[in-house]
Parts: sequence; structure tokens; C-alpha cells
Amino acid sequence: MRRPLLTALALSGLALVPAHAQSAESEVIAATHGMLAVLKTRDAVAARALMTADTRFTLTRPTLEGGTRVVVMTGEQFVEAVTRPGTQVVEEVIRNPVVRIDGSLATVWAEYQVLVDGVVHHCGYDAFHLVKLGEGWKVLNVSDTYREQGCGAPWSAGGR
Repeated sequence: MRRPLLTALALSGLALVPAHAQSAESEVIAATHGMLAVLKTRDAVAARALMTADTRFTLTRPTLEGGTRVVVMTGEQFVEAVTRPGTQVVEEVIRNPVVRIDGSLATVWAEYQVLVDGVVHHCGYDAFHLVKLGEGWKVLNVSDTYREQGCGAPWSAGGR
């Protein structure tokens, strides 16, 4: 009787995942969602609490010529950009995150959409790198792809 149950659990993807691994994954996802929430809340204090002194944002953007340019921002430049008065309120939602953790390093790969006033502005994939420090998981780097076509209808914030 035990063998069919273990086989069913293994096939469902729930088999014997250590509780601490589930907890670490939940913590990583929470830190990732916290960083995304900063775009909407414009909370500079919360943003800084989720980053290290060396956090970077490495963004890929299309050029007019059809190529790709790389934009690198420090964490502080990111905070200044998203909390600047008069900027549009932006909401970024992710879905289908894939989390990988090894010791104190984690990655999150996820589809994203950026909404401005509830309308999809662009989409792509985010790649987050996080490090676990004494205060918890902190964002080391965020990289993304970018496209304005083929993004579909807006996802709900709960569309993970």
C-alpha cells in the first residue's frame, strides 16, 4: 500500500520536499513580490530594505535599429526612478515563477507584465538573483527581457 502512495506523490511533484526547502522558496518569492510591490507603492524605505548595497538592475531594451541595449542601474538609481514625484504608477505582476536555491543564493525566473493605469505596457521575463543574509533574502540583481507586443490581456496580481 505504501508504494502506490509514494508513486502518486512523486508523480504529483509533492514527494518528500523538505519543509525547510518549502519555507526558503516561500521566503524568496515573498522578497521578489516585495520588490515588485515597490513599483506600485513607491516605498523607498521598503525598497532599500530588500536590497544590498551592491544591488543592480540589468535591463535589456530594444533599440530603434532592431538591436538590444543593456541598461544597468544601481539599486539607489532604481529607488530614485520609481519614487520620483510625478512618475506614473506602475504595477508589475509575475506568473509561473521557477525558484532555484543553493545555500545562500537563489534565482527566480518568471514571466512578467508591466501595467500602467491598468493597461499592459510591456512584458517579458524577469530573472532575480537573491542572497540570504542575516536579515533574510535580499535582491542582488534583477535582469529582464522586454517586448511591447504579444503580452496578452492583463493578468491579475494573484496570477502566479
